This record gives sequence, C-alpha cells and structure tokens, in this order.
Amino acid sequence: MISAAIVAKGVAALTAAMQLAPLAKPYVDAAIKAYNRINEEKKTLIEVPEIYSSDYRLKLEDAKRWLEEDGFKVATVIAQPAIRFKDCSDLEIVYTNYKPKQKAKPGTRIILKYVTSEVIEASCRLFDESEKQKAEAKQKKAEKKAEQAIKKKQILDNAVANVQHGIGDAVTSAQKGIEGVFSNLPNKKKKKSSKDT
Repeated sequence: MISAAIVAKGVAALTAAMQLAPLAKPYVDAAIKAYNRINEEKKTLIEVPEIYSSDYRLKLEDAKRWLEEDGFKVATVIAQPAIRFKDCSDLEIVYTNYKPKQKAKPGTRIILKYVTSEVIEASCRLFDESEKQKAEAKQKKAEKKAEQAIKKKQILDNAVANVQHGIGDAVTSAQKGIEGVFSNLPNKKKKKSSKDT
C-alpha cells in the first residue's frame, strides 16, 4: 500500500512541474528551432572530393576546377620543402584543409597546398642531407664499435700477459724452491763414487 505521505509528495511534485512548464516552454522551443536549423544546414552540405591520396595526386588546375565546380572557393598555397615531397611532380596537390568526403557548406574556402619544381628540388636536397647524416652517424657508430673492440682486445691481451707473467713467476719460484730442496739433500752418488775409488 502506498502511504499518504508518498501520495502527498507526488502531488506536490506534479503541481510544481505544472507551474514550471510555462517557464520552460521558450527554452524547449529554442532547442527545437536550433535542432531544425542544424538539420536544414546539413542538407545543404557538399562532400569535398578526393583531391589527393597515397595512390594519386591531382594537379593544381584540375583540383581547383573540381572544387569550384562543386561550389567551393579555392585558395592556393605553395608547400614548404619536406622530404616526403621529393618524389612529387610539379604543381601536384599535397594537402587540403578538408579531408576527402568531409562535408562543407557551399562557398567554403578550401586551401590547396601544392609543390613547385623549386620545392621538389629543395625536398630532394633535404633528403640527400638526411641520408648523408644517417651515413655519417652509421660510420661513427662503426668506428666507435671498432675502437671498443680494440680496447677490449688490449684489455684481454694485458690480462693474458699478466697471467702468463704470474705463471712464469710462479714457475720460477717453484723451480728455485725445488732446487733449494734438492741442494740441501745429501748427494748419494758422490758418496758411492768415493767408496768405489
């Protein structure tokens, strides 16, 4: 069974909601209007064509014509030299500010970055310089490795020499010790030979 207190609270909540509903109506209407406006704008959006990819790149004039035919405004910018542009052709598109198949309003400005022969030459120089630096670093690493190998060999040779010297000293000491022991022993051969004569 529902208690009278719970029923009273529910009635109070409904009464408060009914009193607040007229105050919330303008906000609800504004949200609905904004939602409808956004949906209408989405209907007018145009898909940006694929101007370049890893498989192909359009030339500047072709890309510009395509975009303008679709209702976009086009701005062009020469790209800065970069190693990734070393294999490009003159006036190829290398970047746009909109991704392929992204949607935009008609009249939106699309920026096309393209390369010139000067940019390609500078990109090739950057690549050559980068390769030269890699080769120098590899050479330095090989030289350092060779130096370390020489140092290791010297350390090993010194250790072997020390061990050999130590063994030689031990052998010499042992020989002297043995000679000392034998020199203190009586000589039986001499005694026999003196008896024989």
